[in-house]
Amino acid sequence: MPVYEIYKVGEDLHWQRGLDFLAAYGLSVTVIPHWNNSDGGTELDTSHCYVGEARFTKLQTLLPAGQCVLGIDEHTAVIINFADGCCQVMGSGTATVLRDGTAHVYEKDSRFSLDVLGEWYLPLNGDGIPTDLWQAALAAAAEREREAAATAVPSAQVYALVAARDTARAAKDWQTADSLRDEILNLGWQVLDTPDGSELLPLDG
Repeated sequence: MPVYEIYKVGEDLHWQRGLDFLAAYGLSVTVIPHWNNSDGGTELDTSHCYVGEARFTKLQTLLPAGQCVLGIDEHTAVIINFADGCCQVMGSGTATVLRDGTAHVYEKDSRFSLDVLGEWYLPLNGDGIPTDLWQAALAAAAEREREAAATAVPSAQVYALVAARDTARAAKDWQTADSLRDEILNLGWQVLDTPDGSELLPLDG
């Protein structure tokens, strides 16, 4: 929403193309911050990001059919979790969803279904992302996994199982040794038998 042009310059009501962050998930949402602004006091309605309710109502008619509006109060955020399919209102205010002629207000600390914003989907890996950026993201994720694996430390339980397995192997009790190896695997570690003794590797490594 061109707030400066409308509110300060006085241009006619209109919209400008935004960043459309949620398009990759199939959503078409217009996000309006400062939904509850009251800087204008009793003389000037500065709600709905300073344009006021009356002008915003007219602006809404200029949006494409089916467009969803997400109004977010000041000192407030809406966390969108695509993995869980839900949204959470954080901060001191509320979130307002306008869609299909209806308005829903969600209080602070509340959660609501992502379906409220429209039909959505999770994009395929890399879908809509430039190849070089996607490859860089994959490389960064792989590096984080390597660093995590390098700094992983087995628990005391894992060390105890390894010691018990070494004892079983020394006694040629292969059945017990194999059973202990499976227990260690279930705890996220792989045992390698080397000339210098047992070596532990995290499964992700």
